[in-house]
Amino acid sequence: MRVLLIESEPEDVFFLRDVLTEIGEGRYWNNWIDMEILEANSWSQASAILASDPVDIVLLDLDILDSQGIETFRRAQRVAQHIPMVLLVGASEESLGLRLVREGAQDFLVKKQVDCAPLAHAMQNAMERHRLLTAQRAASTRDMLTGLLNRGGFLTSADRDCKLAAKLGRRLLLIVAEIPMTADEQQKDLVLVETADRLRGLASAADVLARIGSTRFGIAVLDTGHESLEAVHTRIQTSLRPHRIRLGAAIFSPDNPTTLDALLDQAASDLPPNALAMRT
Repeated sequence: MRVLLIESEPEDVFFLRDVLTEIGEGRYWNNWIDMEILEANSWSQASAILASDPVDIVLLDLDILDSQGIETFRRAQRVAQHIPMVLLVGASEESLGLRLVREGAQDFLVKKQVDCAPLAHAMQNAMERHRLLTAQRAASTRDMLTGLLNRGGFLTSADRDCKLAAKLGRRLLLIVAEIPMTADEQQKDLVLVETADRLRGLASAADVLARIGSTRFGIAVLDTGHESLEAVHTRIQTSLRPHRIRLGAAIFSPDNPTTLDALLDQAASDLPPNALAMRT
């Protein structure tokens, strides 16, 4: 377990290191754990560690050399929102600790009351609570039928990639795929699952793939230079054509940036006419 201790008071660092070492020996944990302690006495040091080293849990003093109070938590939350966090607060800051737990910290301890048992308990609870919240968030962004991201998850991830494309000066391909219309609900579900599996095989691990509507899927492909966006579009279109899956596409260009909503509208308007709808 890699623990990042963000604390600027030398005496407190020494004490907390001893406490963590004793916890790592297994007396206050379910079993013995190999605990590695990383230390930072300022936010600049902490952010550098978080950017380069994997960390399992953060112990954060809100008042450090170059950051104080709630702003320290805000900075940590922005950079390490995927890591469980236990706050170390002063005796007069319990109300602040409670507030920040409601805002995303997993737990807090008053520094003067820290000892092996309460810190081990707080760390275990923090990691379990974070695991449950992460699973809950993942479930809330997943389509239950196909296992892909749902529309909300797609909008979040694809918007992130649009911003990344603009920052890096690269293009992004957005594809909308629509399955054939059918009046049989069970048949539609089967086609959706089969199409989701086909799209998984066509998309790369870096692409954003989701079910974005009752009969539609979305794919966002950031140009990495490995395969041109035009080649990606042709490959996916060729693979899906035998299954009567219609494709529409739009391209985000840093030279002419647009919003994700506008890209979705462009891709949807690019869908070929539905043959069944034309016959009726």
